[in-house]
Amino acid sequence: MTNIKTMNRRQILGTAAATAFGYGLPALAQNDYPNRPIKIIIPLPAGGAADVTMRALSVELEKTLKQPIVIDNKPGGLFQIGVQAVLSAPADGYTFLYMYSGMVSTQAIHKKFDLANQFDPVSSMGESPTMLVVGPNSKFSSIKELVDFGRANPDKLTCSNVGAGSLEHLKTFEFTKAAGFSAVMVPYKGGPDAVKAVIGGEVDFIITPAFFAAQFAPKGQLKVLAAMNSSRWAGMPNVPTINEAGVNVPPFNFWTGLLAKAGTPAAITKRLYTEIASAYNTASVKAVLAASGSVWVPSSQPEDLRKRILSESESMGALAKQLNLQAS
Repeated sequence: MTNIKTMNRRQILGTAAATAFGYGLPALAQNDYPNRPIKIIIPLPAGGAADVTMRALSVELEKTLKQPIVIDNKPGGLFQIGVQAVLSAPADGYTFLYMYSGMVSTQAIHKKFDLANQFDPVSSMGESPTMLVVGPNSKFSSIKELVDFGRANPDKLTCSNVGAGSLEHLKTFEFTKAAGFSAVMVPYKGGPDAVKAVIGGEVDFIITPAFFAAQFAPKGQLKVLAAMNSSRWAGMPNVPTINEAGVNVPPFNFWTGLLAKAGTPAAITKRLYTEIASAYNTASVKAVLAASGSVWVPSSQPEDLRKRILSESESMGALAKQLNLQAS
C-alpha cells in the first residue's frame, strides 16, 4: 500500500478521482435513489394495454419512490427506436424499458437488439390472453366460416399485425398454416392502429390481446371468434377456444416485463422489483388488469425474466425457421 505521507500531488488527485467516480459517488447515488424522475420507455404507441397498465402502475410507484414516473412512448422501427433510447441513456436506474413477448420474436428473427444481454432484468409483470377478432360488418361469425372461406380463396383474406417478425405475425402464420389457408399480412405501427384497421374494414381479422376485445366488442365494434388459449377467457366465457373451434394450435398469450440497461446497479433493480410487486397488488392496478384481461405474474426473482427471454427467443426462432420467415 502506498504511504500517504510520501504520495505526490498527482497520486493524491488520482486517488481522489478514483474514489469519487469508481466507488464513492455510485454508492451515494444508490443510497439516495431515486432523487429525480424515472423514465419508462414503451416501444409501442399510446392507447394500448401496455400504455394503460404502465400508467396505472406508475401512479402507485410514485407513491413509494417519491419521484415522478415519466411514461415515454417511442413506437416504430420494429421496437428499435425505444430500445436504442434506453441503450443511449446511462445505466443509472433512471431509464427503463418496458418489454413484451412480441419483442422476443422480433429479436430472434431480425437480431437488431439483444434483450437478454444488453439489458438487466427487473421483473416479469402481466400476462394477457389473446383473441381472434373480425370487424363489426364482417360476414364471418365463426372460425369455421373464416377458415372455409380462406381455404376456398387463397390469399383473399387479410390480417393486420404490428410488423414482420412480430409475435403476432408468427402466431398468425402458425394459425393459418394449421387451418390450411393463407392470408396477406398487413403491418401497422402498433396494436391500436392494427385493431382500428379491423374495425374500419381495412383488413379481415387480427389476433390481438384481450384488452382490445374487452374495449371494443361490447360496443359492437368487433366480433370475437375465438380465444387463442388453452381455456376460455373468463371475461368472455361464451367465446370458444381456438382448439374448440377446430384448429389445433399451441396456446398463445402475451407477457410483459421491465428491463434496465446492462450495468445498472443490482441494488436499484432489486428495489424496483420489490416496488413493482407492491404496486401490482394495489386495488387500482388490479382493477386495470381485470378490465384488460391481464393477470399479474411476477418473476420469483429478476433473473427469471432473462431465462424466459432466452428460452422464448430460441423457440420463436425455431418457429420462424419452420414457417420460412426471414429477416427483412
